[in-house]
Amino acid sequence: MSFARTFEALRDRNFQWFFASLMGNFSSMNIQMFIRGWLVFELTGSYEALGLISLANGLSGLVPAIVGGVIADRARQKKHVIQVCQGLNALTALAVGLLIAYGRLEFQHLFIAALVQGGVMTLMMPSRQALTPDVVGIRRLANAIALNTAGMNAARLLMPSLAGWFMAALQEEPGAIDGAQYIYFAMSALYLWSIVGLLPVRVADRVRPEGGHPPPLQELVAGFRYVARAPVIRMLLACNFLMVLFSMTYFMLLPGFAKQVLGTGPARLGLLVSFSGVGSLIGSLVIASLPNRRRGLVLLLSALLVGIALIGFSASNTYWLSVVLLGVVGLGQAGRMSLSNVLIQSYVDDAYRGRVMALYMMEFSIMSASVFLVGMLASAIGPQLAIGLSALGLVLLVCFLLAFAPSYRRLD
Repeated sequence: MSFARTFEALRDRNFQWFFASLMGNFSSMNIQMFIRGWLVFELTGSYEALGLISLANGLSGLVPAIVGGVIADRARQKKHVIQVCQGLNALTALAVGLLIAYGRLEFQHLFIAALVQGGVMTLMMPSRQALTPDVVGIRRLANAIALNTAGMNAARLLMPSLAGWFMAALQEEPGAIDGAQYIYFAMSALYLWSIVGLLPVRVADRVRPEGGHPPPLQELVAGFRYVARAPVIRMLLACNFLMVLFSMTYFMLLPGFAKQVLGTGPARLGLLVSFSGVGSLIGSLVIASLPNRRRGLVLLLSALLVGIALIGFSASNTYWLSVVLLGVVGLGQAGRMSLSNVLIQSYVDDAYRGRVMALYMMEFSIMSASVFLVGMLASAIGPQLAIGLSALGLVLLVCFLLAFAPSYRRLD
């Protein structure tokens, strides 16, 4: 491990602007993950409602993800796709803010916003993921992705806590949602910044193939065929889906967990989310400093750490112990998230990069949809047991891969 190379990609001015644009998106996204869940639980008091919002966010992204992959592999400039999508996100955040300001916000408005934002996000993400190697090149790709993850986790560290304290300061009484409109207005401004930040980014236009592109449906089918005949990509996508499914569902249940198990309000909920970002930020910087060796094994060990820490978190009734355990969860998540992305991008053929990254992002949409079932489970048996069972599934999966999947462990 060499800390001399930790910030290598940031020496490139092109990547500096790309990173600045991403920070606008990451900041708004992490504020939204906090504020939307909190609003839903305050309006409904229901774990099923939290799960339903996640279901809307996930299902609405399935078809756009497929379309987004084809667009990413056909677009002359991927950054233009990102800018249009961020504009739609800005308008959606502005609309929710206005509904709160005029006292008209209801659960169904948040549900519709989740549908729109889920679709827009998965339409955009294949282009954003595929743009990264265009900006920095393959040699610095692992470093760039780890820095992107570090930026996302820095936003997770700061933004939910700031939003939580801001909400606590603006509340006239516990349970009121007054003041939340200003947070949504700030989110809209951050999305606009992410559009502006991409303007100076310079990458070569995609060369149109001789005879033009084949029909979109034909390109889509070709992408599925490519994954079917590429065993490493197929293995990485399948295992990543299961890891995401078992390791990320806890986050959607946090608003209810914090209120009912830990007895906390929005300020401490924001701090709880932020401390998970501390571990993630540290983990991301460590990954950025690692050489391009034995990354498959490091990914599996990171996922194992997440599972063990989540089992401890699910059993905790003490706020500060929960804070520490979520910090450990964040540390492991940084390794799992960064390296799963890096490995897929390192082994995929460039001609299929957008479509493969679309499948990668579809897995997150499916995971979001599955949280609806976890929300129902939490209502039936309690959030602690629901999170604990999910974490146990992750531990068993990683132990199986460590014992019986040597080809995964040996990936560099």
